[in-house]
Amino acid sequence: MNPFSIFNNALRAKEIVTILVRNGFDDLFDNLEHSPGWLKNLIAPKSEGLNNWQRIRKTCEELGPTFVKFAQLLSSRPDVLPQALIEELKQLRDRVSTVAFEEIKPSLEEELGMPIDECFDSFDTTAVAAGSIGQIYKARLKSENALVAVKVQRPHIRKAVEADLEIIGWLAKIIHERFEEVRPFDIQSVVEEAKQGLYREMDFNNESRNTELFNSLNTFPDDVYAPKVFKSYTAKGLMITEWVEGSPPDKIEADDLQKKKLAQIGGCSIFHQIFIAGFFHADPHSGNMLVTPEGKIVFIDWGLTGQLTRKMRYFLADLLGAIQSGSPENVVHAAVRMSRNNRYIDTMEMEKQVRNILLKYRDLKLGSGSIGRLILDMLFILGSNGIQLTKDYTLLARTVASIEEIGHDLDPEFDLVKTAEPFIRELTMERWKLSNLIKNGSWFAYSWVRILQELPGDIQRLARRLEQEDLMMQVHHRGLENLERTLGSAANRLVLGLIIGALIIGSSLIITSGVGPRLWDIPSIGLLGYLISALLGFWIIVDILRHGRHK
Repeated sequence: MNPFSIFNNALRAKEIVTILVRNGFDDLFDNLEHSPGWLKNLIAPKSEGLNNWQRIRKTCEELGPTFVKFAQLLSSRPDVLPQALIEELKQLRDRVSTVAFEEIKPSLEEELGMPIDECFDSFDTTAVAAGSIGQIYKARLKSENALVAVKVQRPHIRKAVEADLEIIGWLAKIIHERFEEVRPFDIQSVVEEAKQGLYREMDFNNESRNTELFNSLNTFPDDVYAPKVFKSYTAKGLMITEWVEGSPPDKIEADDLQKKKLAQIGGCSIFHQIFIAGFFHADPHSGNMLVTPEGKIVFIDWGLTGQLTRKMRYFLADLLGAIQSGSPENVVHAAVRMSRNNRYIDTMEMEKQVRNILLKYRDLKLGSGSIGRLILDMLFILGSNGIQLTKDYTLLARTVASIEEIGHDLDPEFDLVKTAEPFIRELTMERWKLSNLIKNGSWFAYSWVRILQELPGDIQRLARRLEQEDLMMQVHHRGLENLERTLGSAANRLVLGLIIGALIIGSSLIITSGVGPRLWDIPSIGLLGYLISALLGFWIIVDILRHGRHK
């Protein structure tokens, strides 16, 4: 596929290529069938003094809201991306400029189904917050006579996102093919997963459901809650919630005792979400949390969440227990059980790397902010060795790291392990409770009975297909994409060569026959054939000189 010749948004594609080349990523295009290397002569030299991770972050900023949001989603994958890159991508949170209200207004009224003044008594047209997908405004709702936060999508964001995601998918394919060292991470699958997450975030109905689900599972309503959602006004591109007066945790004015209490409340809420409810806020940085004047914590922006089934929570407990025991063998064993793929794992090599991580944090001081870092480093080791974890585990790691960072800012003595221990104990008691063991054992036995009942029929169907010679095996050989392109290019050149040869022979016959019309006393049709042959031959020579080394 030649992406820059088939993209619907050619101008956007050209803009993206220009920005990538300007920031030093021109080597991505070296193997393209029509490499835009000529852009180097038209683009200012890249900024010096920036490392690769900083250049990636700078490129995402220049590429706009879609790439910013996509980078934010990728920053939740510590099992795939180096920690240094994740730290750079985290800086993209507050770097999105606002869109003028005049551009937002038509989208808002379309989602409302009525003019703004019919729905609101007052509406502040200055955005109080702006994200890569939407903007938030303060208003007073007529029907409820309540102050509300109105979150509305940027205009034409869906079309722009779809065009950008097509390009992102193609870039992931190129990176997967060209850089052998990143193939174990399966970048294409990670990108596809992030794309689906971005599409979910663009539907505010999902965020509305997540907000309500948290409030229904929340066991600390007097201390923690999420804003009330006005469902009758919720749509794909619009969400209205109650207005919450508060400040981010890192900007509150409170004494040390109040800050200690807030750190404890926030930590307890997060660990209850993870270990007990199995549904948690996956991006609880200070920008997505508010502390009210009454001292309550409010989690906002529920577009990104994680979910853990009972079995996933049990696996997680095993992994944390293995890390706490300091045994690399136990860590690897627990990680292999959590993996989504069945590929070969070099367990001995992975045990060495895990041991290095455990030794690095052997003098871990509680409250130092290092526990979250340990989990992130451990996930990167697992990912680099081919252990594919469901994204909910990696979202969990970032959540723990974020809450530890906030807790440590509020209370330098914040003890993450001590805060988590009661919830881990509750999960352990739930796991080994006699009634649960009996129920799980009964279900296990019932499943095996069903399998044994169906087995004779399955064997009989297989035997019949063998007897009828109706059994087929499909084999797909990967890694032949470059060979296919090379053969295709060679075939095209061969066909062009035959056409040129035919044109030359035909033109020569026409000139020899002397048929008219004539130009300079030479048959003009013959001259035209020679001219076309010369142009095609010149094009083949230029193409070979430009790309022959890649074919």
